[in-house]
Formats: sequence, structure tokens, C-alpha cells
Amino acid sequence: MTQTLCIGTLLRLPEITPERLQFLRQAGLECCQLARVGEDWLHGSQGADNSAALMRLLADNAIRPVSVFLSFPAQRFTADGGGFGLTPPQPRAGRIVSACRQMLWAGKYHIKFITCHVGKMPASDGNEYEQLIDDLRQLARFANENGQRFLFETGPESAAELQKTFNDIGMDNVGVNFDPANLLIYNQDDPSDFLKLLAERVAVVHCKDGRRPEKAGEMGKETPLGEGDTRFAALMAQLVGGGFRGPLIIERELPLGPEQQRDVAEAIGWLKQLRQELLPQA
Repeated sequence: MTQTLCIGTLLRLPEITPERLQFLRQAGLECCQLARVGEDWLHGSQGADNSAALMRLLADNAIRPVSVFLSFPAQRFTADGGGFGLTPPQPRAGRIVSACRQMLWAGKYHIKFITCHVGKMPASDGNEYEQLIDDLRQLARFANENGQRFLFETGPESAAELQKTFNDIGMDNVGVNFDPANLLIYNQDDPSDFLKLLAERVAVVHCKDGRRPEKAGEMGKETPLGEGDTRFAALMAQLVGGGFRGPLIIERELPLGPEQQRDVAEAIGWLKQLRQELLPQA
């Protein structure tokens, strides 16, 4: 059983090394979200061998994989949200096939939370929207049949847009990977207001901080946890008070190196203290 409010970080498979996992274990990491599950882990006997070695390495360091963040090649992360995820029509079919393969891979290791940057939703009064909803419903059904939840990573979508999308998909296993920093970086809803509408849909939290853009049409900036404008501790009190007990996944989008390691280690300690304050029995 996964620990209540287990504290983890996002790990990209090509960047995982024994030394990095040992550092994270010593820092107190308990779980992880895996990203960039590519062909080296998905395909053939070599993929199976690589995956088995990865899972042994995680187990040796007492780090449990609880989520997979879907990764697709040739994505462009832009302020309007139009170049990534599943919303662009042209690459959608291939990305859905890739998503299903990654879900099956995750299912082998009892990973039930599947997170995706779905992308900016089209206007809801046209055929493009209806087709996307049909496609997302099929993907959610696939996840459901695999014992998994399909989670929208917060980004360029407003809470109202997401709520309508969830209602139109009509599947109970669709939810939110709540990233409060992204709401500011993409200049969307205040994170607290977002939770007032969709807290019950939140299954995983990205522990990340940030600030809004300084100019229209630009993206905001990420900061170390606790140094941005999300008011993260208050958001966690809001979530935990409403019954949230899911994974807390630190995401620090810096190149690997001393600064990234320091920020992640400090975030682990800060989150453990916050968890003790919010849930002394956890």
C-alpha cells in the first residue's frame, strides 16, 4: 500500500542512475513519477530487460513508482498550449497508440496514475472538440480497463474548461494531476480558486512553485518550492482538509546538477514537515 501523502519526484527514465537514486533515498524520497518511457523500455526483450533492471533499482532504494507521465516525441511547449499533448489533430492517433503502450507498461508494475499534458482544448461548439472528446473517452476507457486513472496535468486549461471536458467525457476515472505552478506559468486560474471547483478530481499533486508571466503572450517562471506565488502550504491545507491523501510529486525543471539536487532535497524536507503539520498520524 502506498503511504499517505507519499513524497516523490518526477524521474525521466534516461536520466536515472544508481547514484542519483541513492542520493534521493538518503534525502528521504518515498515514491516517484516516471516519465519518458520510450522504446528502450517498451519494445521487445531488451525493453523487458531494461524495465526489470529499472524496477530492481527502484526497489533497492525503497522508491515506489506510483505514476507515469506520458511522453510523446516532437512536442513543443508554448504559451498557448497548442503544440503538445493530445489536442493537435495531426499527431493524435500516433500519440494515443503510444499512450496505450505506456499504460500497458505501467500496468505491469501496478502503477495506477497516468498523467498527461493533454493540451489546450479547442472551442467546445465545433466538430473538432467533439472528436477530441470521443478520442479522450476511448483513452479513459482503456485506462479504466487497465485499472488506472487518466489525469490531466494542469496547464493552459481553466478550471471551467476542465470541468466541462470531464463532464463531456463522462468517465469517473478521469481526474487531475494538480500543478499549481503551471496555472500561474500559463496565466490561468488562481490555484486556490481552481481547487474550489475541482479539488475532488485531484489524484496527484506536482509540488512546484512559480510566478505569472510579466508580459502577455509569454510564459511565467518556475521557482523553488515555497519561493513562488502559489501559496503552496495553504493549497495543501485546502486539499488535505478536503480529504486528499495522494502522492506529492516534486517537479523541479532544471538540468540535472547540484542546483536541481539541492532544490529537490530541500523540498523533500519541507514537504515532510508540512505533512507532519497537516496529518500528524501520517
